[in-house]
Amino acid sequence: MVFDVQKLGDDYVFVITGGKAHIGASATAYYYEDQLQVEGVALPRHKEWELARELALQAAEQLGVTVTVVMGIHVDQASREMIDSIIVFVRQEMNRQLVKVGNASS
Repeated sequence: MVFDVQKLGDDYVFVITGGKAHIGASATAYYYEDQLQVEGVALPRHKEWELARELALQAAEQLGVTVTVVMGIHVDQASREMIDSIIVFVRQEMNRQLVKVGNASS
């Protein structure tokens, strides 16, 4: 799994790929009238949208800025157990990345 984090002004883009890297889904979370919103796109036959949405919301809430998560993870013939372990790893790594970003902003 590869996490690439880019700071764009006050905002962040997290690009998360694994296996055969590609764009499967993107989610942007942002504050509008003090409400956290999320919008995104999922390509047909891609299942990354829910995780991208979850991570964008988490990051935007923790950082207080607009965050986009672009995700593309493809592992041929992945079992349910492998998919579950990938999801756990991606969530843990996002938490680590958010700590690093938060420390860098301090």
